[in-house]
Amino acid sequence: MADKDRGLVAITGANGIIGYHCVLHALRTGYRVRCIVRREDAIASIQAGLLVAEFVDRIEFAIVPDNALPGAYDTALQGAAFVIHVAGVWPTPNYHPDNEIWHPFVKSMENILSAAKKSASVKRIVFTQAGAGLVSPDDGDTLGNRMERVLDEYVEVNVHSASFRPPLSSPHHAYCGAKAYCMTYLNSLRINNELPFSIAQVIPGTVIGPSELVSSAKEAYAKMDRMSKALLFDETKARYAFGFVHVEDCARVHVEALEETRVRDHEIPNWFIAAATTDDGKDGNSVWREAGDMIEKEFPDEVKSGLFTVGRDNTPINMPFRVDSRKTQDMLFDGQKFRGLQECVEEVGSWYRSLVKSEESDA
Repeated sequence: MADKDRGLVAITGANGIIGYHCVLHALRTGYRVRCIVRREDAIASIQAGLLVAEFVDRIEFAIVPDNALPGAYDTALQGAAFVIHVAGVWPTPNYHPDNEIWHPFVKSMENILSAAKKSASVKRIVFTQAGAGLVSPDDGDTLGNRMERVLDEYVEVNVHSASFRPPLSSPHHAYCGAKAYCMTYLNSLRINNELPFSIAQVIPGTVIGPSELVSSAKEAYAKMDRMSKALLFDETKARYAFGFVHVEDCARVHVEALEETRVRDHEIPNWFIAAATTDDGKDGNSVWREAGDMIEKEFPDEVKSGLFTVGRDNTPINMPFRVDSRKTQDMLFDGQKFRGLQECVEEVGSWYRSLVKSEESDA
C-alpha cells in the first residue's frame, strides 16, 4: 500500500471490468476511492473482491441510479479531487438508439462536467472513450484488416459519426455517434482550457484479462471478452478490433493519467491510447495467426482434449488501425510496453483452465 494520500478519486462504473481494476490500481497507488454504481447490489460485488479487502478504510460508495438525469452526479462528486468516468452503455441490438444509447452517453458526460464545476474540488477528469468514435457505421464491413491507418494519441475522430444526432437508425449509429461527439466536444474543452479542471481521454483496445470476481468456469466463459472466445473456443469473430490491452494495463493508464506532476495540463494529448503497439508491417491476419500459434504451443493438452478449439480463422472483420501507443507508454508507463494479444489471451486461457480443473477436483 502506498504511504502517501494522493486524494479522493470518484470512479463511475466501478463494478465493471475497467472500473473495478481502476479502483484496485487507485487504491494500491495511494488514492482514496469513491465507487459510483447504479445499484445497491453492485456494492456487494465490489466488496466481495479479495484484493480490495485490505483497503476498506480508503473506499466508499455512492449510488447514482440514472446518470442521465440532471444533477445526477452532483452529490457523488462532492469533495473529490479527481474523477474517472468509465460508466457507459454497450450497444445491445435491442436497445433504443436514442433513449438508451446516445442520450445516456451525452447526458452523463454533461452531468459529470456540471457536477465537477459545482464541486469546486475536482482538478482532473479522465473519460473512457472507444475506437467506435474513429469509424463510420455507414462504411459497413468494408474497412478490412490491413491495419493501414495509425491509431495514436492524435488519431482523428470520424467527422461523419460526430455529426450524428437523434433520431438515429440503429444502436451502432448511436454508439459511434455518441462516442465521436463526446470525444470531439471534450477535446475542444481541453484545448480551450476554460474549465477549472483539466480533461484527459483514454481510447482502450479490447480489454482482456481474468477477474477475481468470477468463481466458476461457466461465469468466466459468459463474461470473457470476444477476442479470447474467438481464439480459445472458435467462437464468432468480432466485427471490430481497435487493438488489445490487458485489463490491468488499461486501468493503470486511467489512474496514472490523473497525476498532474507526471502529465501537466498543457502536456495532455488528444487521447491516451490503452492498447499494445503493433509492429509496423503486420496486418490483422498475421497478428491473429500468431495468437493461434501461441495457444497450440502453450495449451497442447487442452487443445487435444477439446477444452480449447483454436479459432485461427476468426480474425476480426474490421481492423483498419495499427496501434502506436508509444507516447502513452512513455508518458504514463515510463516506457514500459503494454501486454499484447498473445500475452493477454494466454493469461485468460490459464485462468479458465484453472477454474475447470478446480471444479473437476471438487466433483
